[in-house]
Amino acid sequence: MKWKTLLVVGLSVSLLAACGSEAEETEAPAETEKGADVVTTASIVNEAGAFVDAVSEDGTWIIAALNDLTIDEEVVVAGEFYDKDDTTKDIYRKIAPYTQDDDHNITESFTITVPKLTVQSENLNFQGGTLAGDVYVEANGFLLHESATIEGNLYFANEEVEASATIEGEVTGAVEVAGADAVTGATQVVVEDEKSLLNGISEDGAWIVIFNEDLTVDQELVLEGEFISKDEPARKLALYTQDEERNITDSYTLTAPSLTVKSENGRIQGGTFKGDVYVEANGFTLPDGTVDGNVYFANDEYQSTADLSGGTVTGSTEVQ
Repeated sequence: MKWKTLLVVGLSVSLLAACGSEAEETEAPAETEKGADVVTTASIVNEAGAFVDAVSEDGTWIIAALNDLTIDEEVVVAGEFYDKDDTTKDIYRKIAPYTQDDDHNITESFTITVPKLTVQSENLNFQGGTLAGDVYVEANGFLLHESATIEGNLYFANEEVEASATIEGEVTGAVEVAGADAVTGATQVVVEDEKSLLNGISEDGAWIVIFNEDLTVDQELVLEGEFISKDEPARKLALYTQDEERNITDSYTLTAPSLTVKSENGRIQGGTFKGDVYVEANGFTLPDGTVDGNVYFANDEYQSTADLSGGTVTGSTEVQ
């Protein structure tokens, strides 16, 4: 179902600013001929937990964020809701990470960072802000408003779901029909500290581990677990940031005594790993990064399947 007429949020900046730290039930007049006699319920959130609750099947039809949010867990937008909670209207749901003035002009936009957002609610509209992470759409009628951005990939469960979607905003990654098994596990982890790094590189982590600054840890690191991206095993340490055209804008250094790569097709890209790397899986690559140390392969097969031609190794490269 294509949404040609976009529904607006009747929430003023002053209303949003007055909300507390938990998800709150806030009544605002609905835009109907009955005026103030008909009300709509919105969840106003500024905490990760409140957002997760608000998008659940027990949440609300519209979820408005007051600030940037970072959520460490995968999130599912579930349940059937109606425009302004009126069951005589269309099925509709909206995530609104922005504030607006009395004329409905967006005054400030926010970013919701999440490893993976799965959309199971029909006719979900994401408007006015940024979703940093991959989005998996499993329900018809998904709308990415022209004022919104997905910093990641957008996957549709099947062709019908894709055909029913309207993508007016920007998607920085791939937009494709990928099915439910396209990527196993969380798709990305953004490193903020040593704990998030260890979580990201573990077998319960993500296929891509993203850095926004240099990081030094005292313990030996292990990149392990099997992850799939676009039907192929994949694992990546992304030691860089990039612009909308995927040009590297900043590179970072991860320093540790050693890194053991046990994930197939593991990759260090865009920055520097300072320490020795031990490769115990096929397909290790260093496309444009640097290992400031040695690279040791557990056997000849692992070395023969590796590709270090695009990067730099300051020490020795050998089977050990």
